[in-house]
Parts: sequence; C-alpha cells; structure tokens
Amino acid sequence: MNRKMLVAGSLLALTGCAGNVDAPGAGGTDDPEELETAPEPLRAGDVIAYAAETSHPYAGGWKQAITSPGATFVRVHFNDFSLAKGDYVTVSSPDGAQSFRYEDRGPNGDGDVWAFAIDGETAIVELHSSTGGGHGFSIPDIGHGTLAIAPVPVTSGEMMPGGISLERRPGGGTPDIVCATEGREAIACHDLNDQQRPVARLSFVRDGGMYLCTGWLIAGKNRNTLITNNHCISTQTEATSLEARFGYQHMDCLRSTMATYQRFGGSTLLKTNSRTRTRSRGGLDYTLIQLSGDPQTTWGVLTPTTKAPSVGDLINFIQHPGGRPKEIGFWRDDAHTLRCQIDAIDQTYSGTLSGSQIGYSCDSEGGSSGSPIIDAGTGRAFGLHHLADVAWLSCRNGGTEMSSICADAGDLISCVNN
Repeated sequence: MNRKMLVAGSLLALTGCAGNVDAPGAGGTDDPEELETAPEPLRAGDVIAYAAETSHPYAGGWKQAITSPGATFVRVHFNDFSLAKGDYVTVSSPDGAQSFRYEDRGPNGDGDVWAFAIDGETAIVELHSSTGGGHGFSIPDIGHGTLAIAPVPVTSGEMMPGGISLERRPGGGTPDIVCATEGREAIACHDLNDQQRPVARLSFVRDGGMYLCTGWLIAGKNRNTLITNNHCISTQTEATSLEARFGYQHMDCLRSTMATYQRFGGSTLLKTNSRTRTRSRGGLDYTLIQLSGDPQTTWGVLTPTTKAPSVGDLINFIQHPGGRPKEIGFWRDDAHTLRCQIDAIDQTYSGTLSGSQIGYSCDSEGGSSGSPIIDAGTGRAFGLHHLADVAWLSCRNGGTEMSSICADAGDLISCVNN
C-alpha cells in the first residue's frame, strides 16, 4: 500500500502536533533516492508582470497608483533604480498610514529594490524631486498577495485568524491541520521578552512567488545576523528581497491589540547549508543573512548553544505560523496540561545530516520554518525548526541541533556550551 495513503488513513491518536506546509517530508532515511517531498516555505502570493517607468533621465516628480485587484498586499519591484542626490521615492498606502522611503540606488546599492509590503490592493509610488536629472527606475513586476494574514482576535485552540476552522485529525500527514489539539498561544501569554524579541516574520520572493517563514537574530561575528532555513532562503537574490518584521505580535493574551512593529530589509547572504544531504555535505537546512539597518540594537539576539538536548527537556517554540502575529508553542494541548518538550535526539530525518536532528511534539504550521527551538531552562537556542511529521505516524516535528550548525558556521555565529 502507498505509504502516504497509510498516513492519511491512520487513526493513531497523538496529542499536540500540527501538520506543516513547510515540511511534508517524513521518514528517517539518508538515501536521496528514497526521500519524500522536500520541505517548502508557505506561499503567500504571486509575482505578476507590470509595466511602468519614469523617463530616463526624469524631469521633476512622478506618481502612480499601482493596483492589483483582489490582492491582500502589494510589493512593488523596482529595476535600474537610480536617483539624483536629495531625491527619493515613497511607496505608501492610499491613506498614508504605511509609507517607506527609498533613495540613491536603493538599500543595497545595486538598483534592485523590492519595496516593503503595503496592505490591501493599492500602493502609491511617488518620486519626490524638484529638479530631476537622475536616471529614475522601471517597475517590471509586483508582488500580489493571495494569503489573508491580517491580524484579528482568535479563540485559543478553535479558530485561526480570518475565521478558518482547523480540522482536528490524529496522526498528521496533511498540511494545514492541527493534530488532536491546538496548544499554541499569543506570545503575550508568557513573560519571555528576551527570548521572543529577536524573532521575526519573514516575507521574501522566490521562483515567481511570495513566501513566508520565520527567522531570528543570532549572536555572531557580524551585527544584525539573521538565521532561517535554507529551504526558505538560499540565494543572494532571495535575501535581497527579504522583509523582516520584528515585534509583529499582539500585546495581550486575548489578541485584541497589536504592538508596533519594525521592518528591515535583507542585505548580504553570509552562508547557507542545503536542506538535504548530498553524499557527506549539506543536510543542516540553515541560512545566515546580514540585515540592513541595525535591528539588533532594538530587538536583541538569541544565543545559540552546543549543549546537547536531552529527551524530556522543556522547550519554547516561538514562531509566526501562517504568517500571523507571533505565537508560542508552549503547551501540546489546548487544556494546557502537557508541556512542549524534546521527544527524540540525534535523529536522521528526510535526508538530513546523520544524527543532526531533534524531534518534539509541539504545534507548527506553514510559516513556522526557521523558528528557534529554545531550551526553556536556559533561554539558549538549541534547535532550528524545519520539518514536520518527521517520524512515520508519530505526528512529531523536527529541528536541526544547533551544535551541528555551530560546527558548520564557524565564527559566523557565537555559540556557547551551556
């Protein structure tokens, strides 16, 4: 019988693990010929063609409303962006509540700019110049959001934002469901400020789509170093398109009030390690990116540790599931009686580096990829989440042990041993 049919038909009753669109792969084999579906990030929209440009050189200002009917958000993509000194471009919402400024040759100095997302279907692009004389820009395409990710109040364990009911099914194996019961809560339900502040929601462009993952600021050689999964971002082009939102969360446990958040762009891709093993290389599924600006001053860092996790260690699984405001996997059930913990160590899942994985029964979802798995006892990060349903019929999530990442990344990250 087909293995996936077996998973789909399983009546195994397990508690507290959500199916994860990021990572449908399962198994435990190192043989590339036997790997199941590789993990993919959560798709939030499409890149669609658009045609607009200034004159070259431009003479004075320029303004255009860019509307993509039905979009949940719009990201404007500029090519050949080059402005005269003192001139600048704003990308704003029609009411001006959201507005972002770009000048010179863009944040990375290369003339290729993915503007931050504007909620809704319209973004206003305006070139502010009194005299002109710069080259200008073209807009060859835009990001059209298809996923409704606006923050709204929810009832714990029953409804997700937007009123989408969650199917409860034991055993796992299917994306976008909660296995047995839902234990996640708004991050504000727990006083874990130092642990949660460095965690960000990531939005980026890849292969003609708009995608979402989670990432976090990690202590390292370079300030403002962010870590996420290789299966989220693996190239400089993807890193350059990154929008990282810090503080995107509710201020209260009932999720009634949103906090003020900040956005930072991606700059330099520092190092990446593939999601699966090829012969003796890869299989750690991580990427390190230096962000533009200085988010570290405001949001801090998490410290990675080479400390070996043990079965039974309690964990805090801080994440942006579905691209929603920050949540925490703290409990495995909505009755809040079963704590999230390490269930397996030194595992080999879906082509990963042999013995590099930890397993845990704690809810995740598409968009959770790249989240830190934090030792609740020390506040150190000892895992990087990237897989779900890692052990057949177990409904268990999986992460790469930070000790393996520390060994591979060298002095790019500053690891401790406790």
